[in-house]
Amino acid sequence: METICKRLTLLMALLLALGGVAAAETPNPRQEMESAAQVEARLGFAVAAPENVEAEYAVIGGSTGEATFQVDQIACTLRAARTQDDISGLFMEMSEPVEEEHAAGEDVVSVAHRATEENGGYDVYAWFVDDVQYCLVLHGEASVMIAGEILEGVLEACAAAQ
Repeated sequence: METICKRLTLLMALLLALGGVAAAETPNPRQEMESAAQVEARLGFAVAAPENVEAEYAVIGGSTGEATFQVDQIACTLRAARTQDDISGLFMEMSEPVEEEHAAGEDVVSVAHRATEENGGYDVYAWFVDDVQYCLVLHGEASVMIAGEILEGVLEACAAAQ
């Protein structure tokens, strides 16, 4: 019995050691950036928070830009990438998309809105500018008016940055 315990202890130590090595070698796919300009320089497209809003910026996996910020107690995440895949980061059942036309600088874009009440509620707005998909996620229950103001601010900021 003592031999089995020693072998199990040795095996556990070996597994922990190997796990530690593998974890240390795995690079973090998220790289923090100091500004929207750094994200744009790195990826070639704008990812910008609304004017007068403090934001944190990152590049994820070398291809997705992200800005996180807060407006009126609503946590917001804006992502952009050259892809057709869902970049919202939400893996839950959502409502069917409803599309509306919105001004984006001098252009007009078709914005698809989906929502869910799961985990405190999310509103997801997605649109394309050329080959770049943008996705704005509002975390929590935002009124239609506040959500519209946040979306319009993001559309304007991204259009101005291009």
